[in-house]
Amino acid sequence: MSKGRIILGAIVVALVGFATVQGLRPHPPPPVEVTTAVAKKGTVIRTVTAAGHLQARETVKVSSNVTGDLLSLSVKEGDPVRRGQVLGQIDKRLLETLVAQYRGTVASAKAQIGQIDSSIAQEKRDLERVQKLVEGKLASSADLEKAQTTLQVDQGRLDSQRELVKQSQGQLEQALYNLSRATLTAPIDGTILELSHKVGERIRGSDFSEDVVMLMGGLSDMEVKAEVGEHEVVGIHVGDESMIDIDAIPDRQFKGHVAAVGRNAQIKNAGTDAEVTTFFVRVGLDAPPEGGLPGMSSAVSISTATHDSVVMVPIQAVTSREAKKKEQKAPEREGSMKVAEAQAAPAAVAANSEPPSKAATGKPKPVKVVFVVDKDGNAQMREVHTGIASRTDVEILDGIAEGETVVDGPYRTLARELQDAQKVKPAQKGGAGSDKPGPQGGRS
Repeated sequence: MSKGRIILGAIVVALVGFATVQGLRPHPPPPVEVTTAVAKKGTVIRTVTAAGHLQARETVKVSSNVTGDLLSLSVKEGDPVRRGQVLGQIDKRLLETLVAQYRGTVASAKAQIGQIDSSIAQEKRDLERVQKLVEGKLASSADLEKAQTTLQVDQGRLDSQRELVKQSQGQLEQALYNLSRATLTAPIDGTILELSHKVGERIRGSDFSEDVVMLMGGLSDMEVKAEVGEHEVVGIHVGDESMIDIDAIPDRQFKGHVAAVGRNAQIKNAGTDAEVTTFFVRVGLDAPPEGGLPGMSSAVSISTATHDSVVMVPIQAVTSREAKKKEQKAPEREGSMKVAEAQAAPAAVAANSEPPSKAATGKPKPVKVVFVVDKDGNAQMREVHTGIASRTDVEILDGIAEGETVVDGPYRTLARELQDAQKVKPAQKGGAGSDKPGPQGGRS
């Protein structure tokens, strides 16, 4: 074999060996395709959203404690009315009869007072004459005592009769009041929302049970009564600015403010795993919605806090991971610490008999983290502390500086797959493979 062939064979063998070694050597994984965003300074507004229904801020049930047939109704549903306007009439003939009867009683009682006054005047004159006769020894003291007694009796009758007049006058005023209630009038300015009776029906008036004739309310002053969860209601205060969406008016958004925060809990499915506790919050509209009617489905967004000039990132950029393990101590140092811990353990158990927490059992508690892309294209995991959050952004209190690039998707990659120091490749947002959820999907 010639020398040239031997050299050529050696070269071939060397190349094959080099290729084999390169093929067996582990290759670094390819970069993970992610979407990124830049941490920036801005304003974060925390909002609480809740569903509810539109209603008139003031509603009044129009009724009467007078029993009788409904003779007329001068309004219909949807009619605007003014305070004091006549709405309907209940049969008042019986009440008019009672008024006439009590007026006669009052007049009779007053006439009796006049008669008694005349008798008393006469008795006073008789008493004066008897006194003169007694002084002239022409009448006995018994005659004087009799005249005095007669005068005192009639004065007592006069006082009693005056009280009787007051009693009769009170009965007359009550009858007049009942007569006035037979005419239904509007107690407020508003709109007729519902008629509960028709002309000819019997109204059963009572001081113990209300027979509602109609319902009215002021549509010029409306509000949304929404249910808010117990964890969110604590941050809501009267006067907080709100935005209201009405399902029936989809092209407009209405501004309002919190008018009242309920203190009575609404508990559903009590005692079960599905128990839910909510509180009613009333949000008043600053201007009445044109076409808005009580009962329309609505949603409110209440601004409960605003932080200006803070570092913020997209809300989906914040995820949770186990905290990084701290560096191990030197062997001899670690051994001495274990001995100290073993000696302190019995005292700790004696001092506190409660079961250990998750942290005490050695299970690390997840922390909030953000993956920051460094200049070499690696995703560095950083623990962060967050402040308030809006629908799209979250405030970063520490751990991230303005201008740094953070990973904000895809959701599956960010939440489960991405690891510290892993190589990443920024991609266009919204491209293939993007599986980010809605605004709240990335909150930890």
